[in-house]
Amino acid sequence: MRERAAAATGEIRARGLGRVFTIRLSQNRSLKAALLRRELPRSRELWALRDVDLDIAPGQAFGIVGPNGSGKSTLLKLLAGIFAPSTGTLAVGGRVGSLIEIGAGFHPEFTGVENVYLNAAIYGLKRDYIDRHLEEIIAFAELESFADVPVRTYSSGMYMRLGFSVAMHVQPDVLLLDEVLAVGDEAFQQKCFGKIGDFKRGGGTIVFVSHDPVAVERVCDEAVLLDHGRSIERGPAGDVVRAYHRRLVSASHDSADSRDGRAGGPSRVHEVRAVAGDGTVRDRFSEGEPVALEVWLYAEDGLDEGRVTLGLRDSGDRRLGSQTAESVRLRPGQLERLRLHFPGLPLREGRFYVDVSLENGDGIQLDHAERALELSVFGQDPGGDGAIRLGGTWELPAVDGTGDG
Repeated sequence: MRERAAAATGEIRARGLGRVFTIRLSQNRSLKAALLRRELPRSRELWALRDVDLDIAPGQAFGIVGPNGSGKSTLLKLLAGIFAPSTGTLAVGGRVGSLIEIGAGFHPEFTGVENVYLNAAIYGLKRDYIDRHLEEIIAFAELESFADVPVRTYSSGMYMRLGFSVAMHVQPDVLLLDEVLAVGDEAFQQKCFGKIGDFKRGGGTIVFVSHDPVAVERVCDEAVLLDHGRSIERGPAGDVVRAYHRRLVSASHDSADSRDGRAGGPSRVHEVRAVAGDGTVRDRFSEGEPVALEVWLYAEDGLDEGRVTLGLRDSGDRRLGSQTAESVRLRPGQLERLRLHFPGLPLREGRFYVDVSLENGDGIQLDHAERALELSVFGQDPGGDGAIRLGGTWELPAVDGTGDG
């Protein structure tokens, strides 16, 4: 049962909170299978969250971390009232503003302005309040040129900007944010952090889900670590993030050991990813598309003056180039992220591999991840040739129409 009245404004309290989903299994079987396996169940239960306790004080910023499928988004949806708890009690005090899924609550055929009014009505705000703040909402989202365009034409970044702006302007007592800073450019992300800081200083309660440990530590006072729907660690945000990192690294060791019997050292390349300009993580790109190559590193005892080299190879194993980051410092026992940004991916059509090496200040190699990432690139310039995209801009001779004839 959901009990909002039992909590003070901005307070969240849960006891034994759980949510179970019933999965309907396909019954499309042959006659033979139906006769021989009549005992097959028609459904099964999946516990997304189980026995979670929460005590979040008004004005506190609280983080939720954990691997995919751990129950983070389910917990946020319980707090938002999208789902009802299957077990336990939950009390959330005051108005709740949420940005849980990009585009959630927007009507695709309505314009940006119309969707602002729609969301305000859902939150119970009066029209005259939005009349006074509409320009501010649209301006913060940087959508002045698209305010009267149907949102079905918006990119994921535009959706996020509008949703975040609306969520911040509906005067919530509790603000729920799920990976909202994963989309959008860095300038807008910094603006979001500033707005979140203002909200926090004003006494608002924040519940924040993110895979970015720097963001969790920056925003949150305390955090909880979920795994398979259960709370396994609770405390200061930095301590919980470090506990999460230890579990991630331990899991990657176990996986590596099972594959090739080789355990990693105390300093290592944990993961390499490619992040598109809209914030999505993928391995297929168009030629010239903006992308950041993201390297996650772990040093058990920390590292001063490290060197990280990222190299690219083509499918024929020919080296195409590399770039080195100097003076890399890693905090002890934490996953740290480096990003190499490309305003336009410098590759033409083909399959490519990313290698990453980690060295200490004396030039001793601590780890080398060969073919850590495979990228597929699709061509956009039929007039180009070779593996590397030059990306230059031609300046042509001026045409003078006043020649001597």
